[in-house]
Amino acid sequence: MTAGFLNPAGALAFAAVGVLVVLYLRGRRRRVVAVPALFLWRDVPMETPSARRFRPDLLFLAQLAVLVALIGGLLRPYVASVVAGDAPERLLIVLDVSASMQAREADGTRFELARRRARALVAQLMSGDEVMLVTAAERAHVVLRWTADHALAQGRLESLEPLDTPTALAPALELALGERAARPETRVFVLTDLPRETSGVSRERVALVDYVQIGRTDDNVAIAGLALDRPAFRDAAEASMTVLVRSYSGRPHEVVLEARVGDRPWARRTLALAPRASEHVLLTDPPGTGAVEVALRTGDALAVDDRAVAWLADEPPLDALVVTTSPELADAFARLADGLPGARVRVRDPTEWTRDDGAHVAVLDGVDAPDVPIPALYVEPPPGHPLCPTDPAVDDAAVADWDADHPALRGLDALEAVTLPRAHPLRDPGWARTLVVAATARRAFPLLVAGERAGRRVACLGARPAASADGLPLLVVVLNALRWLEEPADGAPLAVETGVPVVVDEVGAADPPVVLAEHAGFQRVGARLVAANLFDDRESDIGRSESGEWPAAESRRQTVGRRELGWWLFVATAVLLASEWLAWRRRA
Repeated sequence: MTAGFLNPAGALAFAAVGVLVVLYLRGRRRRVVAVPALFLWRDVPMETPSARRFRPDLLFLAQLAVLVALIGGLLRPYVASVVAGDAPERLLIVLDVSASMQAREADGTRFELARRRARALVAQLMSGDEVMLVTAAERAHVVLRWTADHALAQGRLESLEPLDTPTALAPALELALGERAARPETRVFVLTDLPRETSGVSRERVALVDYVQIGRTDDNVAIAGLALDRPAFRDAAEASMTVLVRSYSGRPHEVVLEARVGDRPWARRTLALAPRASEHVLLTDPPGTGAVEVALRTGDALAVDDRAVAWLADEPPLDALVVTTSPELADAFARLADGLPGARVRVRDPTEWTRDDGAHVAVLDGVDAPDVPIPALYVEPPPGHPLCPTDPAVDDAAVADWDADHPALRGLDALEAVTLPRAHPLRDPGWARTLVVAATARRAFPLLVAGERAGRRVACLGARPAASADGLPLLVVVLNALRWLEEPADGAPLAVETGVPVVVDEVGAADPPVVLAEHAGFQRVGARLVAANLFDDRESDIGRSESGEWPAAESRRQTVGRRELGWWLFVATAVLLASEWLAWRRRA
């Protein structure tokens, strides 16, 4: 059993006791004596200093009791039982397994140092003590629930390896603190390279755990970004790639950048980087198509961000069937075909075309034909269209927002400059994803939606592109949408960042799967090829100003069953106040 005060600062209120004594003495000096005649004054005894001594009466004691009880309630006293130090212990270890834990220090990688410390903690447990293991990467992972099998815990620690993902330490800490609240005898040990102030939880809650920060070196140069740009339906030789190389070190670095496409060398550059500087490297004229790999030869402390991958696809030329009665739209696609090598665009009147025309993609202008057997782009769908429902046309609209992450808008920027003299607002069809949102002065509406329907890709556009300079931005949007429509739905490589979940659009999938890459590089997820990279400044910036250990603010003697006594003192105050009133009435 233990006791204490939850509000020790309330002890300052005891100064009111001195005020009460002063008031009591002042009241004694103002003594009133009533006499029936003046000659009786001689019978009034002279007051001497000894007569003014502090002699409390019953009323003073009652007032003092009221005041002391009130101050006692303000202090919020409590009593609680505690867990004895020799009771069975519960040890919960939170181990950071993010990418920065792969950084090399003098005695090994940060992860190896952390795992070594975790194994020592488990080895110190007594028979009957329980242990739980939680890892922190892009989220919290419970790798071992409470168990008294210490050999199992040691084996599980030995099997762990760091991931290539960013750190999300806060969820793992909150999980551990929740276990500690449910089992007060639990001791939480956190092993990470993150400073306590960046853990994601408040300082007061971090103080409840044993926190160990590992690592100090800042020796790292990384590929911080990779952008592969290829105009739609252009030859792969016209593609270019921009590589962002960044130094996170406090000293100069000379690094070598090498790029390959498959097994063919693409480029080799030597870069001189100042401390914490960055440089953009532009690569042109790729030697072919396929897997692209960029690597840095640095010899720095962290290798996982020295490599990045991408995919340069071998795209077929544009082969489109345009069904329209608009000479302007037909002229726009004719000019488009003239500027694309190998492109074939056939224009048909809606009364003459057939659904089996051999084209790769169809552009249907104002045509109500939902059962086209090839991927299709519906332009300005008519009212009542079964796939692309629309509202009445509006004037003077402009693009307000767009989904830059969708492959149909790959590489397009500044779409807010697209203006639309006339547009047909689309309604959400339920099967598609809104890619572009347009707006007038009164409302916003979907302008371009895309998705899968009946085993094929479909897109709907609420405005008609033109071949003029004003209509060129919208024509570029249409061209990118056609490239996505022609692309094999199940064979297109998916570019992701490690630790970031991405929804995979699959043909005919009612519940699309989510890809979350835990390692950088090329990998297969089902039948889908995934190119995953680590582009995260927080993980690559491995320098730490300090490292060390911070024990938990509370010892292992954790309080349980705490009960506050303040309310009882307030009740006593009310009772004593009634007693004080009775004493005052008696004196009066």
